[in-house]
Amino acid sequence: MILTDIHERIKDLREENHLKQRQVADYLGISQQAYSYYELDKRELPSRHVVNLAKLYDVSTDYILGMGPTPTGSYDVNARFVQGHSLKDVLISLGKLNRDNRQELMKYLSYLNSTQEKDQ
Repeated sequence: MILTDIHERIKDLREENHLKQRQVADYLGISQQAYSYYELDKRELPSRHVVNLAKLYDVSTDYILGMGPTPTGSYDVNARFVQGHSLKDVLISLGKLNRDNRQELMKYLSYLNSTQEKDQ
């Protein structure tokens, strides 16, 4: 993507994080309509909002600006991760879990990591 695709990136990030425009607008301290104009590419996204959106979504500002190929800079979320599922698929599935199940999953992942470290 190139710089003109910022509006697509911020919309994709919002949708991937299951947020409404209103929620993002509130986070940025602007109206929902003003935020909508950024996603519709009717207004240029100010740098202060780029920085805050990067914090909100835990991505680099380079990614939002179209300078980085992946959100984290180190993973291709569309690449096959495990058994034909992409990392993006895994993250979406994690996002669908309720808080208790996410906590249980994190405990299990910690357990697996500790047993793996012992085996090495």
